[in-house]
Order: sequence, then C-alpha cells, then structure tokens
Amino acid sequence: MSQPRYIFSPLADSPEVRQFGLMVARNFHLPQQLGEILYVRGITTLPEVELFLYPHLSMLPSPDTMKGMDKAVGLVLAAYRAGLPILVHGDYDVDGITATTLLTAFFREIGLPTVYVIPNRLEERYGLSEHSIHRLLHQIDRSKKGGVLITVDCGISAFTEVDYAHRQGLQVIITDHHEPQSELPHADAILNPKQHDCPFPFDQLAGVGVAFFLVMALRKAFTEQGLVDGTQINLKKHLDLVALGTVADVVPLVGINRILVRAGLEVLSEKKRPGILALCQRCGIADREVLAEDISFKLAPRINASGRLGSPLIGVELLLAKTSQEAQLPAETLDRLNMERKQLELEALEAVEPQCRQQIGSGIDGLAVYQQGCHPGVLGIVASRIADRFQRPVIIFTDEQGGEGGASLKGSGRSVAGIHLFQLLEQCKEFIGQYGGHAMAIGLTIEQFHLEAFAQVFNQQVRCCGEILRQARGIEIDYHFTEKKHLTRYFARALQALQPFGEGNPEPTFLLSGERLMHPKPMNGHLRFQVQANGHVFPGIGFRLAENGRNYQSPQDLVFHLKRSWFRGVEQDQVQAIHVVSP
Repeated sequence: MSQPRYIFSPLADSPEVRQFGLMVARNFHLPQQLGEILYVRGITTLPEVELFLYPHLSMLPSPDTMKGMDKAVGLVLAAYRAGLPILVHGDYDVDGITATTLLTAFFREIGLPTVYVIPNRLEERYGLSEHSIHRLLHQIDRSKKGGVLITVDCGISAFTEVDYAHRQGLQVIITDHHEPQSELPHADAILNPKQHDCPFPFDQLAGVGVAFFLVMALRKAFTEQGLVDGTQINLKKHLDLVALGTVADVVPLVGINRILVRAGLEVLSEKKRPGILALCQRCGIADREVLAEDISFKLAPRINASGRLGSPLIGVELLLAKTSQEAQLPAETLDRLNMERKQLELEALEAVEPQCRQQIGSGIDGLAVYQQGCHPGVLGIVASRIADRFQRPVIIFTDEQGGEGGASLKGSGRSVAGIHLFQLLEQCKEFIGQYGGHAMAIGLTIEQFHLEAFAQVFNQQVRCCGEILRQARGIEIDYHFTEKKHLTRYFARALQALQPFGEGNPEPTFLLSGERLMHPKPMNGHLRFQVQANGHVFPGIGFRLAENGRNYQSPQDLVFHLKRSWFRGVEQDQVQAIHVVSP
C-alpha cells in the first residue's frame, strides 16, 4: 500500500492549542488532547466547549423565527376549526419517511384527520406530482371541500404542482430543506431555512428537522388557544425520528442538528417505539444504546431499502406501528428488502467502477457515468460508494423513458467535503431537465443526447475546485500520538463526549508512527491485531486492509479511529485501522 498523504492542521502543536487543551482539561475534566482537537476544529472558547459538550433542548431557537411559520400555523389552525383534513406528502428516503411519520403521528394525536402519501421511486418521479396529489385526494372525504397539503422534504421546486393542488381546492404548505431556486412556488406558506431572507439562525436542518420545528410551533399555538392540553403532548418522544432522518440525510451534525440528534439518540436507545425496537432486534442492537453510526450502517439502510425498491410506505408503517406485533412484519420485510438492495448495489458497483477508473485514468475529476439497466433505487448509494472510494464528485445515470418517447436519463450524484454539488449543477443547467438537492447529494434528469456535453462541463466545474479535491484526497490527522502514553482507556472513554460523529463532526482520526502491531493476523481479507499501550491491550481490526505476503511484524504507521464495540454483550474499546503502511 502506498504511503498516504497526511494532513496536519497548521495549528497542531502550537502553544495556543496546547494552552487551550490544558484549560479544557482543568475545566471539564477531559484529556488535554480532546481540548486540542476541539480548538483545531474551531471551538476556541470555554463557553463554546460547554455548548458543544452539553447540548440540551432548551438551546433550540423559537420556531417562530422561521420564515413562513406564522402563515403555516394559521392554516393548520383554520383547518382544525373547520374540520378539514391534513394531507402529508413525503419523500422516499429516510428523511422523508421519518418526516412523514412525525407529522402524521402528531396530527392524529391532536385529533386532525390526516392521510399521507410517498411516491413510488420506480413508478413515479421525485416529489410532488399530479398523480401523487390524486392519491392523497382519494383517501379523504371529498364532500367537504378543502384541506391542507403539507409537503415534507420536497416541494421547493414544485411550481406547476402547487398550482394544480390549488385548483383542487387545497391550501399548500411546503416544508423543505433543499436549495431553493431564485423563484419559489406560489404556496400558501413555505418553511425552508435556506430561503435567503429567512431569519432562522441555522440553515442546515434535514427535512425532518424542519417538520419538527413546525410541530413545535403548532403545539405551542394549539395549547395557547386552548384547543389541546399541551402537557399531554410529548414532543421529545418524536426525536428518535428526527435523529434517524437527520443522520441518514448526512447534514452537518453541528449546531441545532447536534442538539436534536444528541437528544434523539437518547430516545432511540430507549426503544419505546415498537417499530424501532423491532428494527433494532433485526440489527442485533436491541440490548445496547444506539449510536449515530448504528443509524448510518444498520437502521437507515433498512428503512431506505423500502424506498429504493419501490415500497416506501412500509417504512412509515413500521414507524407508526402501535404494538410490537404490528411492527414485526414490516421489520421483517425491510430486512429482506435490504438484502435485495445489497445484491443490486454490488452488481451496480461491479459495472460502474471500471468506467470510473477509466475516466480517472483519462484525467477526469468530475465523474459522470451512464450504466444501462442499473436499478434506479441504488443509484444514490452507488454514487456515494464511488465518491468515497475515489474522492471525487460523481453522478451515476441510468435510463428513464421520456414523456415524448425520447430517451432520457435519471441521475443521482454525491460529492466530497468542500465541493457544493448543487451549485456545480447550476453551472450545467443548460443541459439538465429537472434537478434538486443540496451540497452533498443531488438528483437530476437529462436527455441522453446531452450526456456527453453535460459530462464535459461538469468535469470543468469540478476541476475549478482542484485545491479542495487535493485536500479531500489526503488523510486529515486530528491527533498524532507522538507519545504513546496518552493512548489510554480513559482517553478512549472520554472521546465519547464528542459524539455524535458524522458529517460536520467527523470521528477523530489518530496516528501512531512506527507501531509494532501485536499478533497481526489476516482473516478473510481483514486484518486483526492488537495494540498495547499503558498496560492495556486494545483489540484492533482493519477492514479490507489485509495484503497477501505483507510483513506486518515490522513497524507500521497506524492511522485509526477509536471505537466502542460490543462482543457478546460486553462493551470494549477497539482500534479500527484506516491505513496500515510501512513508514
């Protein structure tokens, strides 16, 4: 394995960083090294450290500061008084499924007749459509004219569809977090913190986060007007949904998202929602607390599988289940669908990866790949795997029949840190039919005859981000253990104070130089080993890092994460290697 390029902060080992680390150690009883890591990451005052380490729900801003909130609340209040239904329109990913569940559960709890729909990815296009509006209308009593249509995690670019909903006698509230274009649909209220003149203090919420702030505002308004007993409505119980959708949608786990996810993980770990318990049992995590990485690698893929393979309502059915018995069948179905998804993903990766390698060999930085017959449900996850593997933005296309008989392509893209994919697409929009998304993930359609021209312009735009790309291809080291005595069990446990890890708050990466691994043993392509430090032996694993004929007895540079793991119900600290290379 070639020597990776290590990236150290220019502040590393500076006097001000060491001094701050000592202050954190004294004030918060944490290892000095954690204070140094926080400083390098931009948390440079003790009050900021306290806010980061101890986020709590009282820190959340008022939902009334979000543009459009007063109008949205007024529309729902009017519907309540008139006995009109609420029609919730979601999206088929985890963010959309959890947001749909959240609003549906809340409205039903306060006595509002509520129906919901989520488009079938394989049969309907993304977002609001005339067809999905009709599906909602068929679920309600049409003898009473009117109702309020609320979109979650979609709708910010649904111009003609909002007008169509109005012609059906519906009022429309859009709740979304995707990038708005210069013009907005003529909805009766729009909640999206990314609106340029929205005073809400945080614009990185997931769709379920926007929905949660709407629920907060509604609970307050309904209580103040004596329509419900607010003491009987517990919003905290819904934070498990907020954590699921927020982590799964890979929005930054900082600021308000950190507050929501930290509290949501506590609710998730209680497993009081029957559907969550059933899913955790399927994942083998029913008897321990739930971490953010459990959402990313265990819970979210199963819920996502329902949307990817055309059955998104199963995810909502699971999360709305009121009893353990109700939850068993959807949990079992999601587990099966996830196995099917894995196989489809593997087949697609095997077909797409050689094309990507060929493009990279030709000097291309922005990958745009067409794969005939690729299952549309795995486009996004394949793009994510490719972006991670090659550290380049990538868009994977497959066939989608155009409405006029011409061949059109459906694409899904993923980016790397520092490159705003939605903004790149705006520079290529002359070749694009529809598009939407945010910094790290996008969806789009183009005509097949535009693919070559689009790919060229897309690559040109990515190449303009050359320095950012070079940075992304190195390994950022958060702390170099030049003295092994600092690697202790106490340090490993204290590190958990920085959880939850994810986008915007990555898991710290550590380096041991010239380390002699204990008992290195390649097994099925993985490398098992041990690291001894301060009289304690840390078990180690390097997934897919074993190389045939490699001498692991010689000193190695070990780049790693410190993980919490469970073996037969017993928690332990584990070294998870990212790179093991000869210095």
